Amino acid sequence: MLIFDNVSVKRSGRSLFDPISFALKPGQIFTIQGPSGLGKSTLLQALIQPEDSVELSGQVTMDGRAMDPVERLAPCSQTVFQDPLLFSHLSIGANIALSLNRFDQAQRTARITALLEQLGLAGMIAGDPFQLSRGQMMRVSVARALAPHPKVILLDEPFSALDALTRQQVQSALFEQIKTDLGYGILVTHHSEDRPPDGESVCLMPFSSGG
Repeated sequence: MLIFDNVSVKRSGRSLFDPISFALKPGQIFTIQGPSGLGKSTLLQALIQPEDSVELSGQVTMDGRAMDPVERLAPCSQTVFQDPLLFSHLSIGANIALSLNRFDQAQRTARITALLEQLGLAGMIAGDPFQLSRGQMMRVSVARALAPHPKVILLDEPFSALDALTRQQVQSALFEQIKTDLGYGILVTHHSEDRPPDGESVCLMPFSSGG
């Protein structure tokens, strides 16, 4: 299980939101909602990387082991951000391959080909990512995150700029793989319709000394 016990974030000594607690079973996705500026993205960043002036408080435990205070969840996680964050000097396939260092070349090609087909980008492995639409670029970003079968997938508003059809396609690919891999998903969003229908959620509340 992935367990958050009274987890919150401080920036420059100031708590951003009331602590949250939840437990995820393998294959589940937990949704964190709340208004802009409350610390949703800051929380995800704090789960993968220490940052000056940002303090992660509370306890995070995965599969019975406390999260390493330095490496955090970085070694076992992938993140999908609101922006695609692709490299213009690399092909579509090479952008995806960045997350596949532990795979041999044949495995990389097979995995990338399968993901592109799943995400409606079949045959584009050698293409230029910056010739794609924004929705297609987001699908490449999603493929890169899904490619290594990460134990944890962190989703930072990944659907916000997608049209309805692409949103549904990307959601299905993400949610289905998390379930298939028995991984853990944490989604932050403004929109309740982004959450999986069978998933639990919490709405962050501004920190209050009595909360």
